[in-house]
Amino acid sequence: MTATVPRRGQAPAVFTPTAAVRGTVVVLVGRGEHPGIYTRFGTRLAFDGYTVVVPPAEASDAEIGDALAAGEGARVLLGSDAGALRAWSVAATTRPDALVLAGVPLGEGDVPGDHDAEIAARTACPIHRQVLDADPDFRWGALTGALPEPPQTLPDVPTLVLHGEADPIAPVAAVTARFADVAVVRDGVHDVLNDQFHRIVAARLVTFLEGVAKGAGFVEPAARETTKARKAAPLHVSARLDYALRAIAELIDADTPIRCENVARSREIPLNSLVNIMIQLRKAGLVTSRRGCEGGYLLARDAASITLADVVRATEGAIATVPDGVLWAGLEQSVRQYLEERSVLELRS
Repeated sequence: MTATVPRRGQAPAVFTPTAAVRGTVVVLVGRGEHPGIYTRFGTRLAFDGYTVVVPPAEASDAEIGDALAAGEGARVLLGSDAGALRAWSVAATTRPDALVLAGVPLGEGDVPGDHDAEIAARTACPIHRQVLDADPDFRWGALTGALPEPPQTLPDVPTLVLHGEADPIAPVAAVTARFADVAVVRDGVHDVLNDQFHRIVAARLVTFLEGVAKGAGFVEPAARETTKARKAAPLHVSARLDYALRAIAELIDADTPIRCENVARSREIPLNSLVNIMIQLRKAGLVTSRRGCEGGYLLARDAASITLADVVRATEGAIATVPDGVLWAGLEQSVRQYLEERSVLELRS
């Protein structure tokens, strides 16, 4: 594999396989990014036989089209974040053989307010975090920039949509509502190509590319007609609510701010999920945050005045969802009363 990785604003980064080329992937970068950010990604795909070309963010539509036209094998256009919107739009005129959209910025998400919040929203991969922190060409704060309107329809080419389940910048619900088929990465955040589960994302992408380039795939098994017994679940507590209660428990006796990383480690909570939950708790007025090297989170008021119902409303939006009817209304009232009569002090371990 050979690679050419220029500085920001210069020629595209190019990663070339040492053996036969199966196809060419042209990658359009997201807000704040430059071609060098995709060195690990390009190296991995080149190892699997795909030439990867990453034009600078300033590249024109014509230059992107030229990069596709010059490619060998199946020509695939891939975009991440704002690059996904651009790839989606450019595909209508460049007509690639396939389209990949990663971290499509749809819906109303949370714009991170500082460096720590932005890096947590972007990636939970410790290696990629170090890459971003050490990169003088990476533009922090670019996620506040305006975005173009997405096209109305997808082009008539094979399309793979990749998205993080816990993406705080582009909520997954807005993406799954727009596209019929989305590969959602459990606990993934915004930069899904460079997140903690980048290996399974790359594997999913290579499977897609092989199908485009060579027609490879699996035969779907015949559907079985057996009926599987349903497991009774009269009450369901989401992982999000469970994590929120664990986080609150960690803050009950704190007299100085506690960082998300420490809460996650102490209470065994995935860090990227916890970051989003703490944003919800802060918006609900249950916790306060402080920035800086001595920053972190504290309870916004005395623990005795915060009820379990407050935490449920902050994370779930409602105490319970039940069908209409007097019987079910009574159940909802009983659950609400149970939760409102108990403070988070009962979580103290």
